[in-house]
Amino acid sequence: MNKARVESFSDGVFAFAITLLVLGVPIPDLVIVNDQQIRIGLVKSLHQLLPFITSFATIGIIWLNHHAMFHTVARVDHGALILNLLLLLVVSFIPFPTAVLGRYGALPFSAFFYGCVLTALGTTYSLLSFYILKSGLRREETPNGSSWDRLRNALGAAIYPIATVLSLRHPRVGVTIYFLLAAFYLLPARSFAINRAV
Repeated sequence: MNKARVESFSDGVFAFAITLLVLGVPIPDLVIVNDQQIRIGLVKSLHQLLPFITSFATIGIIWLNHHAMFHTVARVDHGALILNLLLLLVVSFIPFPTAVLGRYGALPFSAFFYGCVLTALGTTYSLLSFYILKSGLRREETPNGSSWDRLRNALGAAIYPIATVLSLRHPRVGVTIYFLLAAFYLLPARSFAINRAV
């Protein structure tokens, strides 16, 4: 299959998932509807925007890295297609745990569930990146990237599972770590040659 078709289909899934996120942002429940109560309700619900912002940033980062990764690809094979579909499966599922966390707050299982999906996202991206690197699908002139880039890969792969387990006892701490990881990966890398796992 032409890699352009893979990129186009993937971009569509990323765009759809990132659009669905806003539908999971809960609207404040008001007993009395007036301007003052709307203001109060919106202020009280600001904390519910954190999962939305974290998920938006995370999907955006994965999309940027996916784009950079496929820029280095010369061709795709069946294995790459399957792993790419697996990644898109997780991406398209992210709005659901985001909505759960936004609606019910940082309770132990809602934070744990959210973390499990983010861990799956990082894992599937890493598998796809590793497969492309080791299967000779990249262009020959593509460099392998720096040790700093590889360290960035390892951080997400290690910290997401730790934060997920930690959230069962300290859900607010877990959610904060998810947010900080997203913020960290928004910082520019020294090189875009290697495909970073988020």
